[in-house]
Amino acid sequence: MWLPACTLAKNVPENWDNKNLFLAWISTPSHMSQTPDANLAETLQRLHAIVEASPLAIIALDGDGTVRMWNPSAERIFGWAEAEVVGRRNPTIPPELEQEYRSLIASRMQGLSQSGFETTRARKDGSLIDVRVWTAPLRDAGGAVTGMMTMLVDNTQSKHAEREKLQLRASEQAARAEADVEKRYRRLLEAAPDAILEVDRQGRIVLVNMQAERLFGYTRAELLGKPIETLIPGRFRGRHPAHRDTFFEHPVMRPMGTGLELYARRADGSEFAVDVTLSPYDSEGAGRVICVVRDVTERKLAEEQIQMLNQHLEQRTAELVATNKELELRNREVERVNRLKDEFLASMSHELRTPLNSIIGFSDLLAEQGAANFNPKQKRFLGHIQQGSRHLLELINDILDLSKIEAGHLELKYEDFDLAPAVAEVVATVRPIATAKYMQFDSAVAEGLVLYADRLRFKQVLYNLLSNAIKFTASGGQVSIEGAAVDGFIRFCVADTGIGIPAGEQQAIFESFHQVGTTTKGVREGTGLGLAITKRLIEQHGGSIWVESELGKGSRFFFTLPVRLSEGEAVSTREDEAPLVLVVEDEGAAQELMVSHLEEAGYRVMTVGSGAEAVQTAINLRPDVITLDLLLPGKSGWQTLDELKKSPVTSAIPVIIVSVVEERKKGLSVGAADYLVKPVSKERLLATIGRATAASGRRASERRP
Repeated sequence: MWLPACTLAKNVPENWDNKNLFLAWISTPSHMSQTPDANLAETLQRLHAIVEASPLAIIALDGDGTVRMWNPSAERIFGWAEAEVVGRRNPTIPPELEQEYRSLIASRMQGLSQSGFETTRARKDGSLIDVRVWTAPLRDAGGAVTGMMTMLVDNTQSKHAEREKLQLRASEQAARAEADVEKRYRRLLEAAPDAILEVDRQGRIVLVNMQAERLFGYTRAELLGKPIETLIPGRFRGRHPAHRDTFFEHPVMRPMGTGLELYARRADGSEFAVDVTLSPYDSEGAGRVICVVRDVTERKLAEEQIQMLNQHLEQRTAELVATNKELELRNREVERVNRLKDEFLASMSHELRTPLNSIIGFSDLLAEQGAANFNPKQKRFLGHIQQGSRHLLELINDILDLSKIEAGHLELKYEDFDLAPAVAEVVATVRPIATAKYMQFDSAVAEGLVLYADRLRFKQVLYNLLSNAIKFTASGGQVSIEGAAVDGFIRFCVADTGIGIPAGEQQAIFESFHQVGTTTKGVREGTGLGLAITKRLIEQHGGSIWVESELGKGSRFFFTLPVRLSEGEAVSTREDEAPLVLVVEDEGAAQELMVSHLEEAGYRVMTVGSGAEAVQTAINLRPDVITLDLLLPGKSGWQTLDELKKSPVTSAIPVIIVSVVEERKKGLSVGAADYLVKPVSKERLLATIGRATAASGRRASERRP
């Protein structure tokens, strides 16, 4: 509602009441006569009727909020009579809205109108009501604002109706939601994979789902209202009511029959294993329970199978324990046998090689130094000694090497070395034998190839194959060695024109103690271990060996080993001053033999017979190389090596172990520069010492005499 600005009437009759005067004040237009007449009276009466009959509370206020008019509806709505409020401040303003009320009056005094807003007002009894308010400024004849007119309508009923409407709408929505929940519950109930039944306190079935029908074989109509005992095997029915009563006395969610085997009964009388979960709830004050029944027949079968498997496993485990104990005993026996074997090999190595070392060494020395003094017969006898001792050494070495290979004790010392010189060394060794048989001996090995292998074992392989080729080839025949790089390997071929190998024995020749036949001299030689050792050494290097042969037309032995390209030629060092070698050896014959070889090669030699002497002499003389026997009186060779490597004065001196004890891996791991097993040839001894002196890098001027 919009109220126009009101103006003040002048010269109204004195006998008019307060409300008529106010109505005249707000209704007299400025162009009317100053004296009231019939028209003014009629207008006032109409306005008075409107104000009196209006359902709105109409309140007129002056500029400070004092009430100037209060109509019957204001009395009805707020409870104050007109006489109680006219001339006083507006009593309907709650304290908390006082500031808002003051702002409202101030804005009206500025001439602004309010089209309507909702707020709260107080009644005489102290209660608060919701009202809607319209306001407009009051002006005098000159247009100045003197107060404001306020009209209010009680919104309590409409607010209450709106709240009820909202509540009804919320209730409707809740009902719909509950209906949706009920539908979803029904769908979930019917879609559940387990049978679900609701049972009341008397044991009657009041709800079933579709899976319950399928599981038990009854229709829904057949189950509803029936006792739950209908679904329990006969032998359990008598005890079930008591169990049900006990459950309802203390209803909690739990599995039924914990620790027991539960069974259910179908409509056809068949039984099946089940799991049952009970969940109590109140339905309209009546206790009920939801029973979830699951068919566990397949699970039971699986459990029985697992149990049988576990029993079988336990049985097998017991058998394995017994077998393991037996294997443990056998392993201990094998370890004992291997230990005895190792001890035997060590004993054989020492007991056989020690005298052979002296026999071979001194026979060679006699052959070199006494050739001019011996008659032909003596020379022939000396040759027999040399030949027999070397043959015996070969047999011993073959047996011990094969034993070490089969026991896994043979350690290969890999290194890069030029192939051609290594082959040339072996060829130079066997060529005299071929020459003695008037054989043609050819060697064709490509230059610039570098082999990554154990140099000593490679030469052993090549020597075995070449010596066999010469042995089984008649005088005037032909033997050759070829080597070339092929697909990342070096392929060797040792060929001869000898007696050949039958096709049926070409695989067996690589077995231990196997001999094909006689040599060209008509006798069997050796132990039949050479090719077995050769095959194992090649395979341990990652290569392979095979033979192509035709009886009476010769043989060709092929083998491969890994190859590396040469990165440059080896650097050799020649010293102007003779290097000093300290020989640590307590056995007189072995000591004398080594001194003879070394001095003949131009070395200066100092000898000691114990470990204590070795350490002190090495500190005093600082030799270029030390040869060390392990079997020494008092302090062992291992202790001596340890002290030499710990001393800052002697730690850089190369130490070469020369002993009948075969522990190469251990020797190299504790600091030895090389490891030689007695008996050792003169050539190998000198070559090893030469490498050690070159590697040490010590100049002649730095050595002490």
